[in-house]
Amino acid sequence: MKCVLCLVLACVALASCKDNDYDLSYTDATVGVGSDTLQVPTSSTKYITMGDLIDLRGNDLVYIDHATGNYLMEKSDHNVKPITITVPDGATAAPGGGNGTGYQPESAVCSFGEVTIEHAPEFLAHKDAILKLDNPQVILTIKSDMPVGGTISGDLCSYDEAGKKIATVHIDGLRIEKSGTSTICICRHADGIDATGYTQVKEVSNLADIMPVVPHRMRFDASVKADDMTDVAAVAGKTYTITPTFRFTAPLTFQEGSTLVFVFVENGWNLDFRKLSLMDDAYMSATVNADSSMPQEMEVSVIAIDVEGKPISRDRIEINVDRNVAASPDGVKRVVTPAKLRMDEKVDRAMHDIDGMQFTFKGHPSAGIQLNAITHTLKMDDIKVYFIGKLVADFNI
Repeated sequence: MKCVLCLVLACVALASCKDNDYDLSYTDATVGVGSDTLQVPTSSTKYITMGDLIDLRGNDLVYIDHATGNYLMEKSDHNVKPITITVPDGATAAPGGGNGTGYQPESAVCSFGEVTIEHAPEFLAHKDAILKLDNPQVILTIKSDMPVGGTISGDLCSYDEAGKKIATVHIDGLRIEKSGTSTICICRHADGIDATGYTQVKEVSNLADIMPVVPHRMRFDASVKADDMTDVAAVAGKTYTITPTFRFTAPLTFQEGSTLVFVFVENGWNLDFRKLSLMDDAYMSATVNADSSMPQEMEVSVIAIDVEGKPISRDRIEINVDRNVAASPDGVKRVVTPAKLRMDEKVDRAMHDIDGMQFTFKGHPSAGIQLNAITHTLKMDDIKVYFIGKLVADFNI
């Protein structure tokens, strides 16, 4: 889309005179290869990759797997806090001396891990973004010196920057091994997860509810209940130690109903635009074929901005795009959407204020397809620019 406006300016630059009115009411002033009137060297953009749209600089949540180009989330808690569990006072059982229905010491509810997200990328953290991750995962690695196994249950909670709770997901039935290390994958669904790398894969169907928006903090508060200790050697008051590590991870793959927001600005145009006016209900328009392999339908909106980067009211400059860019169904097959952009000057000489434009793409991802920085691309083909009506160019400015 940004190439469209460059072509508009190229058209104006061809008229190298002063104080002229160009009445093009009866002229098809098409700019593009194949035009019968005016031509420019190119009529399409390069391939714009997903990596061109997504700025990951300074973020601490999303990264690219450079072997595949796939986007992933990951955040780990490096502040390990041991948890203790104590045999009740008065316990005197010895191996073989019980009936298996004795005591089961339990820890208090405490943190099994916490992560803080300081800088999420804008396309996820934008106020209009809606996140429904396809398969978020919490990975717990737990070392225990208990002579029996145990069960963990608790609540995974997310919080905003003010400390207000966003969501809670209850998780139970997690198993830890006796006198060893357990690695547990908590996930929304087990499809595609290599279970051989874990001692347990636990499906929690509503796990994605934890992140409807990017939280500032996530924390897993839980307790451990030891298995029956009646038949093991036990010493009253003995304390065992459980040491957890916590990691949140997810492929950047979404469910239906998600919205990602990509915003970019093209500016520095005021030296040219301050010379232009559209008179007598004239307008500029452009047609383009948007050729996309991106697995997301994209709703496009454009606003003009001034030299201070502030939006120019639509009562002064109105810019409309007539349709959404269609999604590739699988991230491979290319889909072409013919689209039209139109700019109207609502107030005389309002174009003089334009320094650039802010483009907002609201992407609605196709379900189950992981976003890729390299293979998912957008290309603008067959760009044609029209002036309808009278264009005034004052080159004395």
